[in-house]
Amino acid sequence: MQSRRTPRNTQNRSQIQRWYMGFKQKTGKVKPTKLLEVISREIQTRNLSRYLPIMRIEKSPKGEYYFFLAIESKGFEIPHEIAKLLKELKDIYFKLPVDKTRNCFELEQIKPMVGNAHDVTDYTNPIPYRSQTRTISESSLTLSDSNQTQPLDQERINNLSKNHEHFLYWLSAVGSGAWELFRKTCEILGLVEPKRVLRRLKLLGHITTSGNGSKWQVNPPSLLEIQSENGDRTFILHGQRSIKFLNTFRTFGFLETCNQPRGEAPPCIYFRLPSEIGYETLTQRMQEQGYSITLTPFRNIPDIATWYSNLLVVQGLLPYKFRLKKFNGQDFIDYTFQRETGFYQFFSQDIDSHPQYTFFYDQDSDQWVQGDWYGLRFWAIYQMNQGNLCAYYSEENNTLCVLFSHRWAEVYETHLVMSSGVLPRYESDTLIYQGISTDLVNELSQKLNISI
Repeated sequence: MQSRRTPRNTQNRSQIQRWYMGFKQKTGKVKPTKLLEVISREIQTRNLSRYLPIMRIEKSPKGEYYFFLAIESKGFEIPHEIAKLLKELKDIYFKLPVDKTRNCFELEQIKPMVGNAHDVTDYTNPIPYRSQTRTISESSLTLSDSNQTQPLDQERINNLSKNHEHFLYWLSAVGSGAWELFRKTCEILGLVEPKRVLRRLKLLGHITTSGNGSKWQVNPPSLLEIQSENGDRTFILHGQRSIKFLNTFRTFGFLETCNQPRGEAPPCIYFRLPSEIGYETLTQRMQEQGYSITLTPFRNIPDIATWYSNLLVVQGLLPYKFRLKKFNGQDFIDYTFQRETGFYQFFSQDIDSHPQYTFFYDQDSDQWVQGDWYGLRFWAIYQMNQGNLCAYYSEENNTLCVLFSHRWAEVYETHLVMSSGVLPRYESDTLIYQGISTDLVNELSQKLNISI
């Protein structure tokens, strides 16, 4: 099963086949582990895993070794993007093809000499060869409803905040990776519910993910100017950060940190720029110190119909192989699939208390789509009864209140959170967003077509 962007691609997937290109390398020049790391990162950075999903390296390599790239294409054609990669890295990694006339092999030809397959989206874990039907891997987008807000004392909030800050330092150093690497690192650091950790970092503008949530990438450092009570130039820092970067940044202005509610994300960093230093001067001086920083780019807010049309379409999904639950407006109930439009949870046939996947089915187009969990729930309620969706805005306090059960799609909530740099706080069954301007509220009300 695969995910891809609408509109639907009519290419016949059955024409795609997996074959291998082989190359020789010397351990004295590039060790196999280094080779795997470099190529994996290039594949992730260029988003080429759909063309080059795995590598295979010769068993017990010594002085010279062979390695093979799995290519997925029609009729042994080299995709343009892969050809570009091979050309740019040729001198170091791809200079010596195994066969100079016809460098293409099938698995059975190379299987006796190679070891495990290595997933280029998670190069730390070799995967044993096994013939099987491709399935959707675990998605970071699959959540379940949760509004647990047990009280936390200040010491606990401070400790959580430090752990999340250190995690952002690590993410900033790594730059990008697969969801599995993100999840494993959360577990090592003791950060619970990695999927929610990922979502909060996205809401705060620190990272972005691929459409199906399988890849993440840290955003470059940027500044968003906000209105200040003192009338000075105050910015919120988004994206990459490190201790050295912050220490350098501090020499040009005043940094103030503020813990997120409950400490479940890195602290918000406010930067006040003195009047005698212009923004252009700041960026120039930071570049002289080896750091690049920009203004946070303005993001267009899509209307709700456009948002839905841009969700990923999932192909090859067989709902009859799963136990299903369908959202009825308040909860998920057991359901036998009858091609009815709605928001569905997919469970394995075995006893399993947690859904494996969540998708929305549209009867008119006969399509399953994938997106952020709260967004799909919002869309389901929107389709059932748009009038049920509403929010309350206090112009006096610049706060927006949204029922937890009506939480907005990620793209809209991101605008709320990034405008203040602070996650919403919880009060009873309500999410409260602070520092929200009247202009932003009016635009969101129009785009979502709901009453505020």
